[in-house]
Amino acid sequence: MPPTLATARDAFIREMYRDNTVAERPRLLAVLDALIAWSNANAARVRFRPDDNTKGVIRFEDVSSNAVLFMVSPRRENVPVLQLLPGAMRLLTEDERSDVVNRLNSYTRELNPLSRMHISFGALKNAEGRAAVFALMDEVLQKVRRVDRSGAVN
Repeated sequence: MPPTLATARDAFIREMYRDNTVAERPRLLAVLDALIAWSNANAARVRFRPDDNTKGVIRFEDVSSNAVLFMVSPRRENVPVLQLLPGAMRLLTEDERSDVVNRLNSYTRELNPLSRMHISFGALKNAEGRAAVFALMDEVLQKVRRVDRSGAVN
């Protein structure tokens, strides 16, 4: 049976708590809850995707295209990560992807040698960084919806 958002959140927390210090847990949980709140505030455009998974990964998709807009995943021996458009990067042009990567990299000190569209929860613990990434997520969502409306990608 596919998970609910509540059960997916619980699984994420279990995985996250395994590898993060007690002192960091509340701040990392606040990031997760802020991401869920952002999704709830954008419920007309974004919804939880109830995929069966085993590692505590939570996905949210664009309502119009069903493309995964973002996923959060706990990582072994490191803080969780937020990834934009996993498996759907083709929805952005190369220039748009490069812009997203550069902007995400500007908010973090973590190395990103493969130029992935991701950022660690550590960089999202402060409200200013989180707000900047939420604004970027909104822009990415607009671009995904632009592509969906044009019919170029289903």
